[in-house]
Amino acid sequence: MANDANGALNAQVYSLVMIGSQSADGEPNGMTANWVTQVSFEPCVVAVAIQEGAHTRRNIEATGVFAVSLYQPASHDLALKFTQRSTSGERRLEGEPVSYHQTGAPVLNAAAAWYECHVIGRATPGDHVVFFGEVIGGDTNPGVAATTIAETGMSYAD
Repeated sequence: MANDANGALNAQVYSLVMIGSQSADGEPNGMTANWVTQVSFEPCVVAVAIQEGAHTRRNIEATGVFAVSLYQPASHDLALKFTQRSTSGERRLEGEPVSYHQTGAPVLNAAAAWYECHVIGRATPGDHVVFFGEVIGGDTNPGVAATTIAETGMSYAD
């Protein structure tokens, strides 16, 4: 049997999402991620993994909130835009239609679905910080499917 752990990880189905956050002074930011999963029903909790040095990580630590917007299949260019490494917000969401709800974290208007969270815990198992967020609200865009990382040809397993 061949040893292709990266291939096996790439075979796993991940949603491709934008993590919306804001700085302590209210500047909105967006970042593409795919390591997000539900980890509890009651309360409803998700885990999101954010690279150690990411601007989004600092925002979440400063505010204790984040939002998850699931990209539509036609959002490939938008997803790529938010994969660029950023050390500051750099007005990354400028020109993108977004909404703000309970947490104040930005949500993409064109999202297939979205939800927002209050951080209730964290862990640092390696080079990513895993934030555990209790889901406090969200909605869907009826008739619109979410995209997966495989559908874009992108990879984050390596």
